[in-house]
Amino acid sequence: MSDQATGADVFRSAKLTSLQARLRQRWQILEDKSVPHRIARWIAFGSLLLLYMFRIFSLGGFYVVTYGMGIHLLYLLVTYLTPLSEPTEGSETDGASLPSASNDEFKPYVPKIMEFKVWRSMVRVVSICFFLTLFDIFDIPVFWPILVIYFIILFVTQLAGRLQHMIKHKYVPWNAKKPRYVSKD
Repeated sequence: MSDQATGADVFRSAKLTSLQARLRQRWQILEDKSVPHRIARWIAFGSLLLLYMFRIFSLGGFYVVTYGMGIHLLYLLVTYLTPLSEPTEGSETDGASLPSASNDEFKPYVPKIMEFKVWRSMVRVVSICFFLTLFDIFDIPVFWPILVIYFIILFVTQLAGRLQHMIKHKYVPWNAKKPRYVSKD
C-alpha cells in the first residue's frame, strides 16, 4: 500500500513541477514581449506603486514594510545610476568606461544594471510588499515620521553623491536629447 501512495505522490509532484514550468515559461514570454514597451512598463509600475500607496494609506499601517520597500527601490535606482566601470584617477580601464576630457572618442554610458532588470526588480519588490500587507503580523507599530525623515536623508545623500559623480566625470545616464544615428536612406 505504501508503494501506491508513493506512486501517487510522485505523480502529483511531477504534475505540479510541470505546471510550475509552464507558468514560468508563460511569464517569461510576457516579460520578453514587454521589453520594447518601456513607457508602458513604467506606467504599469507607477500604477502598481500608486495602488500600493493607496492600500497603505487606507490601512494606516505597514510602515516598516513600506520603509524597507523604499530603501530597496532607492538601492536599485542608485545601482542604475552607477556606471559599469568606475573610473579611477590616473588609470585607464579596458572595455566600457566613461568618456573623459582627454579622450574625444564617444563612449556611451553603460549602467551597472540594465533598465529592464531595474524595472523587473522594482515590480517584484512592490508586489512582495503588497502581498505582505495581507498579513497583520507584518504591521509592526512604529513612529513613522522617523522612518520618513531617515529615508529622506538617505535619498538626498545617495542621489547627491551620484550627481557629484556625474558632474565630475561628465556623463548622463539617460539618453534624452543625445544625438542619434540616422541613416541616409
